[in-house]
Amino acid sequence: MTRHHRRTVHCALIGAVAVTALGATAAPASAKSSLSLTAGPRSVGKGGAVHATARASDDNSSFNKVCVQQRWSGTAPWRNVACSKPARHTGGAVNATVRAKYHGHLSLRAVLLEGRSPQDKHPRTRSASRPITITVH
Repeated sequence: MTRHHRRTVHCALIGAVAVTALGATAAPASAKSSLSLTAGPRSVGKGGAVHATARASDDNSSFNKVCVQQRWSGTAPWRNVACSKPARHTGGAVNATVRAKYHGHLSLRAVLLEGRSPQDKHPRTRSASRPITITVH
């Protein structure tokens, strides 16, 4: 390989790295979030306790909180059981104990809520987990 050829390859390599670096810094920023829910046991008797833990993280600049929600049957509205305190740049964690009051199916889910301030009375739902169904006999 000649000296001129080596210099050309070297300059091309440096140029490619520079273009890649500029492209990486010019990429649009997006908030990253995660949400998880664990609950159990999956089958309880009427009056039994179901323990649920929800964890969430989010790096956006609004006030976030994570809630555990429940509903009976498939058409009832979701209702908050427990929520973490609102905090900026986070989601938090919450533990909840739900008593099985009725026979049938109890559904639980985790929801990451986003508000404009810690006192926001109407935060919007940022994401929701898949529901976990508990059979109550």
